[in-house]
Amino acid sequence: FFFNDTATTEIYTEQIVGSVRCVQETGIIMAAPSTKSGFVKRVLSGSSIILFGPVGPDGLPKEKTLYLCNVSAPRFTESIEEPLGYKAREFLRSRVAGKTIEFTTEYKQTTREFGRIFVGKDDLGTLLLEEGLGKVFVDVETRYKCSNFETYQNAESQAKKDKKGIWAGEATQSEVRSAITSQSPTYNPEAIVEALKKEDLDGIVEAYVSGVYQVYLPTHNTIINVALPFIQTPILNQKHGQLLRVFSERATLSRDVKLHFVSFNQQSGQFVCEIKVGGTSMVNELLTNGWAKVSQTVLTESGPEKFKELKAAQEVAQNKGLRIWSEYKVNKSTKKITTGIFEARVVEVHSGDSATVQAISGGEPQRVFFANVRAPAMGNPKKGEVDKPLAFEAKEYARKLLIGRKVRVEIEYSREIPSKQENEVSMTLVFATLWVEDKNVSEQIVLNGFAKVNVPRVDEEFTKYLQQLTEAEEVAKKQKKGVHQPGDIPVHRVNDISSQKNPQKIKQFTEFLKDEKKLSGVIDVVLSGQRFKVRLTTQNCYIIVNIHGIRCLPNDKNIPGYEKFSNEALKFSKEQFLQRDCEIEVEHCDNRGIIHANVFIQKKNAAALLLEAGLAHVHTVGKATVKHIDIYRTVEGAARADKKGIWSGKVQLDFTAPGKKSAGYKTLSQNQRALVSEIADATSFYIQDPTSKQLGEIEELLSEFDEDKFGRLEPPIKVGTPCVTQFSGDGQYYRSKITKLHGAQDKYKVEFFD
Repeated sequence: FFFNDTATTEIYTEQIVGSVRCVQETGIIMAAPSTKSGFVKRVLSGSSIILFGPVGPDGLPKEKTLYLCNVSAPRFTESIEEPLGYKAREFLRSRVAGKTIEFTTEYKQTTREFGRIFVGKDDLGTLLLEEGLGKVFVDVETRYKCSNFETYQNAESQAKKDKKGIWAGEATQSEVRSAITSQSPTYNPEAIVEALKKEDLDGIVEAYVSGVYQVYLPTHNTIINVALPFIQTPILNQKHGQLLRVFSERATLSRDVKLHFVSFNQQSGQFVCEIKVGGTSMVNELLTNGWAKVSQTVLTESGPEKFKELKAAQEVAQNKGLRIWSEYKVNKSTKKITTGIFEARVVEVHSGDSATVQAISGGEPQRVFFANVRAPAMGNPKKGEVDKPLAFEAKEYARKLLIGRKVRVEIEYSREIPSKQENEVSMTLVFATLWVEDKNVSEQIVLNGFAKVNVPRVDEEFTKYLQQLTEAEEVAKKQKKGVHQPGDIPVHRVNDISSQKNPQKIKQFTEFLKDEKKLSGVIDVVLSGQRFKVRLTTQNCYIIVNIHGIRCLPNDKNIPGYEKFSNEALKFSKEQFLQRDCEIEVEHCDNRGIIHANVFIQKKNAAALLLEAGLAHVHTVGKATVKHIDIYRTVEGAARADKKGIWSGKVQLDFTAPGKKSAGYKTLSQNQRALVSEIADATSFYIQDPTSKQLGEIEELLSEFDEDKFGRLEPPIKVGTPCVTQFSGDGQYYRSKITKLHGAQDKYKVEFFD
């Protein structure tokens, strides 16, 4: 429907009823009524409302104030309030506030527009008159009477007859709201604060001005100023501010609301409350629609659960790029991963807030950081960094709680750390919550004061168990545990004898250690399958320990199979021994300052476990005695019989090499036919087994040997390493063994055994 009002043209949804007729008389425009629809922004009184119309070219909806035609309700304004004015306003408000209604425009007079309002088939003018909350009138200038004028008169007559409302006489004169405001002498905000602390209060939003809601509380007959908590509403420009105003007015004006108290601002006199319209929080609505962002203070003001709720609402707007997030890009560094929940075993604890886990189902070990938990940082000796106070204690607590145990890993999010240099690969940190027997590991660490809760920023992911963590931290604070204790906290230091460069001093220390039958400690680092860095508990020092009486294969790439089984032994020792409490029996210290000892993990002999798995062999040096040699030989024999590990036949074993001389000769007392292939001198000769099937294969391979196909030995090359060498006498290749290194000359002395 179109109509002219000076130079302004307004468009409303319409359904033409009858023909159109326009008459203009002295600023008065009359037309045959047509039914239109509009959204009720605000109810001013029992006979006037403000409507939102369609959106104009500027993006803002058109507004119009509509007065009931031929019906006048008692006045209800900020300055004038007639008896029953509030009751009449409430009668109309309860039926149309926040709704899209149908109306007709009957006529306009100067700045005012008069019409009829419908809810369903009911004419609200008629309903108002029937309740005695209005009077029929005829404009003295226009003398206009709407098509329902006679019905209005009948309704008024019946109300008079029934003495309803304004027709009830003196009894109605006292029905005036006269609300208390902050300017009134009887204004009592303290009483309202106490009432709000006990329960949410009902209210009616009377006005909205610059982010502040004026709310009428019927229970206290008071109008208070209310500000929303937990959010910030940045105004990007004038247009943005106008659109925010429209959104807020459309959602709240003249609406029944619930106020949930948060705080009272003494300086501004504003009540900081959540406003809920029909159960929906305005805070959430503003966040979801991109008009506001979460305040960083929400976590301290209302806790993790509220923070989580509001952040989820904000993410809706961020992901859609709405309003203040129109230029926002989803932060890839806080991208959630989908590895979910899985069972794992903890293979290493790095600090009070991180560990490496191995999934029970298999796969590579994975380091995880405990979500939103920050323990004191461990130092980095390579960079000259020392541990922070309680870093050692926090790691020890986590180690005792986790190492070797089966846990449930709940991956929560990951964070990509960009590389500092162009040629470096970025690093992804995985954050998780670990559970041991249904206990939250992070919660236990925080509860005992070994870590603090790492409060997330509003743009960061966070654990779903943030509430439990903050509650645990409050308990630790009250009890002044760990990091919350007052005063300076000393740093736990451990004497690192393992880094001592003087072997003689280590030997002297070893003699001191031998006075103890068994020493308690922790296997801090697994250096190889048989060599560990051990922290002695009572002595408070680190030593290097080599398991006595056995040997794992060295990590030598030049000997087929050695590297494979060396790595398997290393893996086995890490899984079974790393960071476990141990007991050691010191045997002796060698010339390099390595302490040889018997090692026990939970009363189990570590050497026997390696022998049983086929990852080590019995090894003796000279006349040195091995305390448990009989047990070792028995266990080794069983592994040989079962062809486990190094006894599987997949690797050629030579326990006198590399790098070692033969421990002596062994009498075999066997007779065997042999072919003498070469006489070296009067006492030395080479023989071949003529029945061997491998002999022909070896000769064929050597005759066709190609250096480029097999490649050269990889450094470091050790004495005793088997190899293929070209003999200068005939230019042919033969099997041989390195017997001596010639330093930097890259030359080697070899012994042919073909």
